[in-house]
Amino acid sequence: MIRNLFFIILLLLFLPLSSWAAILYLEPAEGQYYRDDIFIVKIRIDTEGECINTIKADLSFPQDVLEAIDFSQGDSILALWISQPEIDQSAGLISFIGGVPGGYCGRIPGDPGPSDLLGKIIFKVIGVKENSAEVRFLDNSQVLLNDGLGTEATLNTQRAVLTLLSGISPNPKKEWQEELTEDTIPPETFEVEIVRDPGIFEGKYFITFVTVDKQTGLDYFEVKEGEGDWQRENSPYLLKDQNLQSKILIKATDKAGNKRIIEYTPVLEKKLSLYFFYLYSVIVLALLGLIWWFIRRRIKRQTPESMDTTTNSFSIDDS
Repeated sequence: MIRNLFFIILLLLFLPLSSWAAILYLEPAEGQYYRDDIFIVKIRIDTEGECINTIKADLSFPQDVLEAIDFSQGDSILALWISQPEIDQSAGLISFIGGVPGGYCGRIPGDPGPSDLLGKIIFKVIGVKENSAEVRFLDNSQVLLNDGLGTEATLNTQRAVLTLLSGISPNPKKEWQEELTEDTIPPETFEVEIVRDPGIFEGKYFITFVTVDKQTGLDYFEVKEGEGDWQRENSPYLLKDQNLQSKILIKATDKAGNKRIIEYTPVLEKKLSLYFFYLYSVIVLALLGLIWWFIRRRIKRQTPESMDTTTNSFSIDDS
């Protein structure tokens, strides 16, 4: 009995405290860099077999020796950015919150490559005061399970320790420039939807749009109404022409400068909506008329035909 109890205690000690775990890590975890080198640090996640749907990441870096010059969302598994990536160079902080609609349960067997990328930080070495630079996740980073309850997963994080070398690099790293040069594919095509909601923009018409770029990542949107000028805007966008008479152009530009332009004509959409409304009304009225005719016909068949009464005359022969 004592032996069995001792075995159970040992088993419990060596079992993981929770299977609801996830690991946020950086790639590369180490490397050697000179001043003016530009390199990429990828943020990845290992779900350890669990399904997750939301990630809140806060990272720190030494701002006196490293400059975070950009953040790329290209090829990220995060399709919904609740809080866009923000870089605070003066404080040495990077933060974002992203989601995966439907959840992410880890790399699918058979995938040609890693499918656990959350984003890419583009760093530039601006000083070598120290021999090393550490990029790490802060303790307030979180990963939530895709269980419908928002359960927080047990989170482990792994830092990246970069060695900074003095002198001039014999082969300067320009990793980000190389990716920009290789990217010749524009952002993916997208749809524009016109909306009017009493709770948004005081019930005025606005449009929504969203797209992604799987290479270097989306940089910004521009909107042009009618003969106006291009302006940098985000979705949702309040229409200036509330009469819906102006043609609208939406331009999506990625980090490499590739552009995708979508044309949208609200007045045409409005006419099509009216056309389908009238068509729907005609079809409904025609169906109601057909049903009424069918009912009347059945009633007429079930009603007995009026009978003519014929009085027969009989002759009585008195003889």
